[in-house]
Amino acid sequence: MPEPTPATTTAGHGLPEHLDPSELGTKEHWESAYARETQNFLENPSDEGIIWFSESCAEERMIQYLSSLPLSASSASFLDVGTGNGHLLFELREADEDEEYAGLMVGIDYAPASVDLARTIARQRGLDVRFETVDVIQDELMGQHWVPPGGFDVVLDKGTFDAISLSEEMLSDGRRVVEAYPAKVAAAMRKGGWLVVTSCNWTEEELGRRIVEGAAGELQVYGRVKYPSFTFGGVAGQTVCTLCFRRRE
Repeated sequence: MPEPTPATTTAGHGLPEHLDPSELGTKEHWESAYARETQNFLENPSDEGIIWFSESCAEERMIQYLSSLPLSASSASFLDVGTGNGHLLFELREADEDEEYAGLMVGIDYAPASVDLARTIARQRGLDVRFETVDVIQDELMGQHWVPPGGFDVVLDKGTFDAISLSEEMLSDGRRVVEAYPAKVAAAMRKGGWLVVTSCNWTEEELGRRIVEGAAGELQVYGRVKYPSFTFGGVAGQTVCTLCFRRRE
């Protein structure tokens, strides 16, 4: 898991804090990383690559949290943004009987090598999960033929908001690309749907504020996933946080 990156302060747009740019925010880095993981998998099918936030059991906690939402296990649709090797969707598809989800699952990533790896693993596992090469910032998700009418029931993000926060790319209006993320993701959700984001670079307060303000009122904090906390210097904290947001009806 990447080390938490310090934030810098800049002016404007109502969201002042930004992370210092890093190679972890570049497409080149992830393309190279997943090309290497694909080669490793082809040589050793038991090596499916890095599972981000595994030391915090984030995937297990996210899946457990999803079971508390009023979702139809047989039909709920899922979109995994920045899917990497697709492991989170595979875990969802193969969850315990009480938490097994049988509806549409789509993973997207802007790195073609990521999508190639995830597709290869899905075939090897015999799982019905779709993967597409899509840039969540640059592409219009609702224009894709695999998006359900009205949008997805649930959008998942395990570290992708972190990675986009480390990109130095700019929008045409001068904002960092991460500032476009909340509205772009909200547009791919059905009204009343959920977004579940796990981060190691933002606190719960920072993550909640950035997503809510960036979505211009379309998303509101709905709940949180609990993790073990630690105390340092008299201040309590945790290494990762997961927040659930709901799109307004």
